[in-house]
Amino acid sequence: MIRIFILFLILFSCNNINNRANDNIIPADMFTDLIADIHLIEAKFETIKFKEEIKATAILQHDYDSIFSMYNVSYIDFKNSLEFYSLSNDELEKIYTNALEKIKKEKSKLD
Repeated sequence: MIRIFILFLILFSCNNINNRANDNIIPADMFTDLIADIHLIEAKFETIKFKEEIKATAILQHDYDSIFSMYNVSYIDFKNSLEFYSLSNDELEKIYTNALEKIKKEKSKLD
């Protein structure tokens, strides 16, 4: 009887740990938009860095801070979400595919 109680105690406590860890995971649709925006600022950085690398690095850091602020997430939330979605079989691939589609739509608006 004690063994069963201990088993249930362990199972429920592990479940609570997983739920607490998932509290700060960015929802997939928001994470997709965040990934797209990050790729855009990194592309901007790549075009600027050849002219003025120090200035480009400062701009990139400012842009990262702005994006995280705009989405109301921290770098830690981003990092944890990236790790979380990378552990899912196809979820990260789906997020990146959707992010690339968003970038293509934005580019077509500019053309």
